[in-house]
Amino acid sequence: MTTTAPYTAPLGTDSDLVDRAAAVMEQAVRTGAADAEVILRESDEFEAHVRMGALETLKSSGSRGVGLRVFVEGEGGMHVASTSSSDLSAHGIDHLVSGALQLARMSSPDPLQGLPEREAFGRLPVDLELYHHDVYSMPVEQRVEFARRTEGASLAADSRIRNSGGGSFDAATSHRILVNSRGFSGSYRSSYCSLSTSPIATGAGGEMQRDYWYSSARSVTRLDSPESIGEEAARRTLRRLDGRKVSTQQVPIVFSPEIARSIVGAMADAANGDSIYRGASFFSGRMGEKVASLDITIVDDGTLPGLFGSSPFDGEGLPTRRTVLIDKGVLKSYLLNTYTGRKLGLPSTGSASRGLTGNPGIGTHNLY
Repeated sequence: MTTTAPYTAPLGTDSDLVDRAAAVMEQAVRTGAADAEVILRESDEFEAHVRMGALETLKSSGSRGVGLRVFVEGEGGMHVASTSSSDLSAHGIDHLVSGALQLARMSSPDPLQGLPEREAFGRLPVDLELYHHDVYSMPVEQRVEFARRTEGASLAADSRIRNSGGGSFDAATSHRILVNSRGFSGSYRSSYCSLSTSPIATGAGGEMQRDYWYSSARSVTRLDSPESIGEEAARRTLRRLDGRKVSTQQVPIVFSPEIARSIVGAMADAANGDSIYRGASFFSGRMGEKVASLDITIVDDGTLPGLFGSSPFDGEGLPTRRTVLIDKGVLKSYLLNTYTGRKLGLPSTGSASRGLTGNPGIGTHNLY
């Protein structure tokens, strides 16, 4: 069995973290940045993995970090750079700020770079139910037992299931703070947990097949029962046994949800503003045109309570929203952050994604 010790105690309360982020931002502006943006993030993760009923892996780990993006005025536009660090000491922050400013002065200017306008910032005023305390308040012994029950249900489902890749209980929480020099300050917590198992079955001819199933949610109370997950994993594994070849033919195809999502995702990738302004998408220049069947409507919605793609604001501090990409086959919108919106002469769709470093990217929220 492998174990990993948990990291040290959190940095402080929500207001403490916002104050820390604001202090980094103010230091960057005070020492030369025209604008600055700070992300502060704490997270922790847990995994319990059992195989054939025995505990194999128990992990608990965490991380914290700060990311800084600075804008320095120059001839021809803004010079932009970003740095990140896990060292939140005074010396570490000094190094973070000075490094970002030094890198920015070496970068090429861009007239379209810069934070969003002040009036664009905001956050959803409702509770999106992103954080549930039970994800980490559940005793470790109970988490292990959940993993054991999930695997056990798959093994007990049929005599042809004689082995297992194991059963797992995973959990994670995170705390994210975003502060910038144009007056935006926001934070939110989120939680995640999942149960899964992967049984192995043996067919009549001795061939072995495996499949899996899982359940994931923001709260333990919203997970499917361990028994139902194990039984479904067994069903999916057993249907793979004793397969036969069919002749080449043209037939209708029904995609399962976990496969269909990749097709819908490809449509969202084509609507990505970065690909649009570079002319690298088959949706470029086709706004308002028919691009799909009349049966197809695709929506990206970051405002749905309790879902993994929801958040009160995007990676730039703009409120998330519901965006209809395709309506009855007609292309209605692209997915845009502030920079790509400026490139195309359009407003952001609240689709900015952001890690600790780098400029904001573009992502989806809850795509369906």
